[in-house]
Amino acid sequence: MKKLNLILMLAAGLTLPAVSAAAGQNQYPFKTPVITQYFGIWTETDRGQTWEQKFRDDTPFEKLNRIYIAFGKIVKTEDGHFSIEYDGEVRNAQAVIDRVKAVNPSAEIFISLGGDGRKDQFGGAANDPRFADNVRAFLEKYGLNGLDIDWEMGLNREGLNSLVTSLSSSLHTAGYKVTLAGWPNSSYAYDMAVLKDKLDQINIMSYGRGTSLEYSVNQYVKSGFPADKLIGGIEVEVPYRQSGGTDSLGADGTIAQKANYALTHGLAGMMEWRLDNDYPDESNLNFPRYKGAILLWDIMAGQKK
Repeated sequence: MKKLNLILMLAAGLTLPAVSAAAGQNQYPFKTPVITQYFGIWTETDRGQTWEQKFRDDTPFEKLNRIYIAFGKIVKTEDGHFSIEYDGEVRNAQAVIDRVKAVNPSAEIFISLGGDGRKDQFGGAANDPRFADNVRAFLEKYGLNGLDIDWEMGLNREGLNSLVTSLSSSLHTAGYKVTLAGWPNSSYAYDMAVLKDKLDQINIMSYGRGTSLEYSVNQYVKSGFPADKLIGGIEVEVPYRQSGGTDSLGADGTIAQKANYALTHGLAGMMEWRLDNDYPDESNLNFPRYKGAILLWDIMAGQKK
């Protein structure tokens, strides 16, 4: 989720559709939209950040209905099979889980699983008959609701199909959900004939002011993935220099534009990368101000006109 080369993924010159800040109000045709945040369990040690600077009493965990803990990682077990564990401090992950369950008990809590196509990562786990059951055991252990697959580098259709199929079979039967972090342009990597029935949603990494959520959604729908299982994405890290820079605030900013597009076009919802680095004070990048998350919630939950 952190690094995208959108120049390779999107045609140049695309702009976002002009949507007013109030356009989405009372037009959402389905159940309450998904309003989700990613939250990293690491600290930016290179700049001296502490956990307490980003995980605070005022962190708005009440302004979401799903959270993705970033990240999990793929590991080998003693019997030679693959499983997952937290990629960072377990106590930090548990702190997020405990806080969300305390202040927002109806919110879903997922683990976002990072990795690439190497044989010791997704490339191997995709062909391990025990991997999906080991993932289910991890979700049960920590009281989570689902798994997000963040397979970006070395992605291949066959491996992803195998991975998603096995995870869907094991997790869905136990009541867990499976989502995928997807590139803004879907045509080159994904087999929608398989994914549309195996995934609960795809989180489109439609990051930055220069990335059109409308264009991305159209690509997915044309490829066969339903719009009502798509979640649009915004990027709120400062500085973010790809694809036109950080998604912008305000009634006419790209956060509002994308959120209202999601509401008026029947998407599953919207997500943000990432709450723990959300519009930090430029004089102190270790201190997120959560402005993007608050705006996204206010629009998606119908609080802002």
